[in-house]
Amino acid sequence: MAEQGPLTGEQEAELAELQPKAQQKAQQKQKKNDYNAARARAGRAAAARVVELEALAEQGPLTVEQEAELSELRPKAQQWQKPKDGHADWYGAGKTAAACVAVLEELAGRGGSCGVGMTLGRWGARWWGILPNPA
Repeated sequence: MAEQGPLTGEQEAELAELQPKAQQKAQQKQKKNDYNAARARAGRAAAARVVELEALAEQGPLTVEQEAELSELRPKAQQWQKPKDGHADWYGAGKTAAACVAVLEELAGRGGSCGVGMTLGRWGARWWGILPNPA
């Protein structure tokens, strides 16, 4: 916009009106990012502590305090793990679908395009590394 010359009075008024809104939106976004980062750190810390306590439990009995801490942290660690499990399911399903497309194409002996579904499936198979990329 600087290349177009100075702002008109109307443009300056519009800019003055919109700047506080943009700043407020940026602050809200930063606040949300900070909140999400803090939750993620807490979830990772809980999961790591659960692993540590479970390793101690395998070596011998835990103290009463450790047992209480473990029972308190397990739900947090499980809650943290749930989204990761969902991503793993999605990732596995994509690889499975791409592998099925690769097998079906091989069985059908098709080298060219065989419809939108198979084309997208072929792309997915290449994405997941099951089929080589065309030269």
